[in-house]
Amino acid sequence: MNIHITERAAERLESKLESGTYLKLHYDTEGCGCGVNGVPVLWIVDEAAEGDVKIQTNAMPVLVEASQMVFFAEKLTIGVSGANLYRLSSPEEILNGQMNLMKRT
Repeated sequence: MNIHITERAAERLESKLESGTYLKLHYDTEGCGCGVNGVPVLWIVDEAAEGDVKIQTNAMPVLVEASQMVFFAEKLTIGVSGANLYRLSSPEEILNGQMNLMKRT
């Protein structure tokens, strides 16, 4: 998996990450009916969970749960979509045009 973070998104994300925290790309299925229906979201987490893979990007490492990697394209871009929103896209499609960044504990 290759994740590119735009310069504007990287600046915004870096300002939100505290020392010792990580950015995580998560495929959220809660309330979506079943395990294959979901939406990509961005989380700030304090540590990697069991099964997380650290993906090196052009800007910062991003955690992704290994079992969820099947839901994402091989090449992804995280960009800015609005005042406090991010956009996840691949060369083929927009996976989520309005991702919030949430702190998960």
